[in-house]
Amino acid sequence: MAGFAVITLGTVLTFTVLVPDFGYSTSSASDLLLGTLGAVISGLAGGLVAAWLAANHPLRHAAALAIPIALDTATIIAKAGPESDPLWFDLAGSATLLVSGLVGGYFVATKRLARPDRLDRS
Repeated sequence: MAGFAVITLGTVLTFTVLVPDFGYSTSSASDLLLGTLGAVISGLAGGLVAAWLAANHPLRHAAALAIPIALDTATIIAKAGPESDPLWFDLAGSATLLVSGLVGGYFVATKRLARPDRLDRS
């Protein structure tokens, strides 16, 4: 849940401070790029936190971010009205967060595998 909290904080800051009124039809190309960058950074940070806090199987913990991300996406889609962004836009945003989170988890997992065992002093 800490990883999802980081993602939530990052996306809220991105879409209220950096790119307010973010949307497919309401944003310029540069705003869409900044919003995407903010989502990637938020996802990476969330995946890093989820994996770093995991005692075992860091990549699985980063992958578990899919559950709250899917619930959040389902809520957004359920509340969508005629003036909302296209479905593919919301799904692409969620996929961006999930893939970025997995990459963050992968960084932690590979770092842990590369680290020699501290107890083995041969």
